[in-house]
Amino acid sequence: MKWLRRVSDDANGPVSRFGAGSHNFRKGCRAEMNHRRTKWMCSTLAGCAAVLFATGCTQSNNDREALLSEEASTLRLELDKQKSRNTTLASENQKLKLRNQQLEADMQAVPEPAQTQEIGGFTAEMRAGEIVVNLPSDVLFDSGRDSLKASAKSSLTQVATELNSRYPGRSIQLIGFTDTDPIKKSKARYETNHHLGFERAFSVGEFLQSKGVANERISYASHGPNKPMGTKAQSRRVELVVVVDS
Repeated sequence: MKWLRRVSDDANGPVSRFGAGSHNFRKGCRAEMNHRRTKWMCSTLAGCAAVLFATGCTQSNNDREALLSEEASTLRLELDKQKSRNTTLASENQKLKLRNQQLEADMQAVPEPAQTQEIGGFTAEMRAGEIVVNLPSDVLFDSGRDSLKASAKSSLTQVATELNSRYPGRSIQLIGFTDTDPIKKSKARYETNHHLGFERAFSVGEFLQSKGVANERISYASHGPNKPMGTKAQSRRVELVVVVDS
């Protein structure tokens, strides 16, 4: 009990001894404790805020990286599509180039339409700088013969006149052609169709000379049956070629 009273006295002693000063001391202690508590709370709140801010920044960075990654993937897909389109276009362009080259080659292979006219009543065509006059053998000669028909001489006279007036000094070639039938009845006169073709061309040339066409302008050849045309009648012919471009 004495001990309790001593403790009680000790406990109450400061109050009794220091009075109002002791009260102010306790008040100051409480203020200091409140200040420290407030400071601790502020520090804690600041730490929490920093953690939250860091967490927010991390989340924001993650979202930004995810967005950038998605955009990069989209761009890669578009780039791949564009590359594929470019490859397709290049292939189509190459095909068009080849097609154009083929068309140009085909156009060059097609001969130009012949320009036709008449010389002495016979059809004439312009071919690569030459005028080719087709003289049908059935009009000029009897079958298997090389002597000119009387009816053919008037037409050949007109031919000679036009050769001298329209193409003076131009070289003239006379080429004989036959059909493919072998010679039978006139075998004694013409050994082959080449011989018959040549003799017919020569007969035309002699007549043209008699009508004033200079001998030095004329040359002769025979293809015989080697260059037949659509029919046998068309194949039997003498071609008179005037060289106009030389």
